[in-house]
Amino acid sequence: MAAKLSTITAGTLKISAMSNDAPPLMSTVDGHRVGFEADLGRALADELGLTLEWVSVEEWGQLRVELDTGRCDAILCCQAITPDREKEVAFTRPYASFDEGIVVRVDSAITSAEDLAGRKVGAVAGTTNIALARSFSGATAVEFGSGDDALGAMCDAVVSGEVDAMIDDELLLPAVTASGELRVAFVCPTKNPCALALRKESGDLVAALDEALTRMFDDGRMRTLWQAHFTEKAFPFA
Repeated sequence: MAAKLSTITAGTLKISAMSNDAPPLMSTVDGHRVGFEADLGRALADELGLTLEWVSVEEWGQLRVELDTGRCDAILCCQAITPDREKEVAFTRPYASFDEGIVVRVDSAITSAEDLAGRKVGAVAGTTNIALARSFSGATAVEFGSGDDALGAMCDAVVSGEVDAMIDDELLLPAVTASGELRVAFVCPTKNPCALALRKESGDLVAALDEALTRMFDDGRMRTLWQAHFTEKAFPFA
């Protein structure tokens, strides 16, 4: 199959992802990417008979730049499928589904969406998280830059009181709350479907990745991969 696919470099699958650590999705240990999405990227490259090459970026917005300018074949970095994004990129079938969590200081009185009225809610620019922040009635959405320490900057802002709450994907929140200074106030069951994003003209590669994902779902490997990294979160697909 590899010889038939129109990848940037023959025999190689170049996947773009953030360079920052975001366990359990993706982290770098001794120069080696680990985590759910890292393992998925390797499995997909193997299924297609291609050599995997990671293209690292430090800012969220740079992911699309790498794709649009032809420096990667696909993005594998928690790309939620949205109507606006579907106008610009081609998505594979979803490989995951994530809810979104609202994080506050441990001494905050916020426990529900109604409590966010009149409050400042932070989220990374250009994400589904900032779209959710804007949806809360009476809340003021505060955009944070898409750099490699955006998550850390948001955590610091909540701790210092610069903002009252922050939003990120639920599965990333155990690492955020590990210090004991922050807690999850509540979770919004948005169930955002996530998939690999490719250029519109990469139809053959999208089809090949879809076929590979389908094989992994059908033979149980996707469930096994999910359960290996998300031990307390039910597999989101039947």
